Parts: sequence; C-alpha cells; structure tokens
Amino acid sequence: MSERTKKRFFSKHAKSSAALISLGIHAVLLVVAISFVAVTVIHKEDQVFEAKQVRRPKVPIKKLQVPVNIKKKKTQKPKLRKRIVVKQTPKVPEIKMPEITGVKGGMGGGYGDGGGNGLGFNMPEIDFFGAKGKGEKVVFIVHFGPATIGKNPYQRMTGYTIRNRLEDLINELPGVSLFNVAAYWANDTIALNPEMMLATPDNKQKVMDWMEPVNPLKGNYDHCFVWQGAQKKVTNARSKYPQRVTGLPSYSTKWAYPYEVPGGINTKYLGQGKKFMHWNRGVTWALQTQKPDTIFILTTNYIDDWGNGAKGNPSKVSGAYRDMIRDIYGPDKNRWPTLNVVVLQHGNSNADVVLNSQFGPIIKAFRGNGSVIRDISKYMTDEERAMYKDFRSQYN
Repeated sequence: MSERTKKRFFSKHAKSSAALISLGIHAVLLVVAISFVAVTVIHKEDQVFEAKQVRRPKVPIKKLQVPVNIKKKKTQKPKLRKRIVVKQTPKVPEIKMPEITGVKGGMGGGYGDGGGNGLGFNMPEIDFFGAKGKGEKVVFIVHFGPATIGKNPYQRMTGYTIRNRLEDLINELPGVSLFNVAAYWANDTIALNPEMMLATPDNKQKVMDWMEPVNPLKGNYDHCFVWQGAQKKVTNARSKYPQRVTGLPSYSTKWAYPYEVPGGINTKYLGQGKKFMHWNRGVTWALQTQKPDTIFILTTNYIDDWGNGAKGNPSKVSGAYRDMIRDIYGPDKNRWPTLNVVVLQHGNSNADVVLNSQFGPIIKAFRGNGSVIRDISKYMTDEERAMYKDFRSQYN
C-alpha cells in the first residue's frame, strides 16, 4: 500500500480509531482496578479464661481455750391472765378502766360479786362504804333524814361525813361513767338531775354545788326535808317530774327535782292501795327514769308500806322489782341492774339484822353486795374526827 493510500485510510477512520483506543485504555484501567481490590476477613478467636490455682498456706484450727456451754432456751407457753369481763351484748372494743376504791374500809357481810349490764368495758369497781359493785351507769340513793341529820353538831357529823365521802367518791369516777344522785326520807325523794350525767369535771362540780348548803353543823333546823316556805312548791312538783324547784331552805339542797311514784306503777306492781316509799321509792325512781346498771342505797332501816309490821315483806318487794325490771330491761337477767345496800347503825337498831334478814333476800335476788357502818368516825378525815370528838364532849 502506498503512502498515500495509508494516509487516506487513517483519515477516513480517525474517529473509529480514537474510540477504540479510548476503549482499550478503559479496559486496561478496569483490569488494574480489579486487581487492587482485596477482602480482608478478620477472624477473632473466642477468649478463654483459665483459672490458675493459687496456693495458700493452710492455718490449723485452734481449740477454744474457754469452754462454752450452750443451753437450749426453754420456751414457755403464754400464760392467760384471769379477768372478770362483763358479757358483751354489742361487740365493742374492750377498754380497760381504772379501779375506783372510793371510800375505803367498811364492815359487814357481802352478797355476790356485783355485776350488771355493761357495754363490754372492764367496769370500774366502786366501793361505797364497804358495799362493792361494778357499773358504768351508777345511781346513789342516800338517806338524809333525822337518823343521819340530828339536832346538834355532834349528831349532824354523821350526815356531814356521808355527804363528804359521797362527793369524794363521785370525784373519783372515770370520765366515761354516767351517774346520778337522789336524796330521800320517808315520803320524799329528790334528784340531783333529771337524767344521768357524764362524770365530767363540770358535772362533778354540780354535785358539790347541789349539796353545798346541806346539813350545816350549827343552826336551828330539823333536817333537810323540812321544806318550810317551799313545801307547796315541792308538793306540786312531785307529780310533774322532772320539774325543778328552787328557793329551798338554807339547810337543804340548792335545788330539787321531787319525784313521786305514779299511781299506775304502784297499783301494777304492788296492788291496789299500796305504794312505794322510803328507800324503795328512790329505787323506783332510778329504774323508771334513769335505767342504771348499778344502784347503791344508804339507809338506817328497812321500811315498806305493805309489810308485816317492822320486819316488812322483802319477798314481795323482790317480786315487785323483778316484774318491774323485766318490763324495763327485758328477760335476760345478765342485763338486770345490781342492787347494793349500806346499812348505817342507828340508835338501838341492829344493822346486821336489817342487812341480812330484811335486805338480804333483795340483795341476793339482784346480785348485789351489802355492808354495815357501825362507827361513822372510821370514815372521817383527821380534821373531821377532831371536830367529832370536840362536839361529842360538848353535846353528848
């Protein structure tokens, strides 16, 4: 091929040649690039921990130099304390209440161990001149007639001491107790308050205020139920209980709520023409208007209006009160109130016979307790006893 022909060939295929050259160069570059790609696979071996045994010197165990005696502890079974708990009617938490010793001492035999209806509390024990009973709702029925309030300071020291010890006892009542007081003599029964009162300081002070004028040691008067100018007011109020009467004599209570047993109650429980009087009028007042669980009576003798001469008729009294209490409290005798009696020795009367023969059947029927006061001076403070001895030398 001539020179000319060659030139003509390359000039005709210049573009194709350039493309081929470019393609060749790219092919070479691709081969080179592929030859430089490397895959590195890193294979990590699992780590294995090998425990190397460390040798430690063995220390020989030493014997104890001091002998130790190991004794087995004896376990004792829990001991149950004996308690007297009132049978609960509603279920309420048991609240332990303090013992009230009240007036310490007292003489005479007792009947039963007290009792009465409660709300589930451990009721306080009340010692009223030796007669002991337990109760949350307590009524005191106290004699303030001629036998306890005489005509001179020496004789009046009896009523004065009874009044002071009653106040002391009420001051010791726990605040959860309910109480009331009635003073009586023959055909008179007057109440401190129409309803039971909680034993708060204010209500305890009310007792002091009510009795503050009663039984002054000196003065010209008979006893606190000689009403003088207030007789008409007291008589009118008897059938209208609870009507408050004020303006009473200076030797009587500060005020009075006179009580007379309604005729229908007399007839229902005693029969036609008979009536409750003296201490049993006070008991009827307590049952009909107060509904206590414990009643304390202080008296000098036994009197009823339907008895057999001086001895009375305790069995009929018991029957009347049994019927009355059943109507008020229901047939369950555990809910019935207890009746406790203190008999004060007076004059030639035999207090033991009065307590045992006449009140005995009644106390027993109502699970009560009884005592006798033979010597009132045993219940006096040192100051009162000194006054008593001084008056005895002047008036006895």
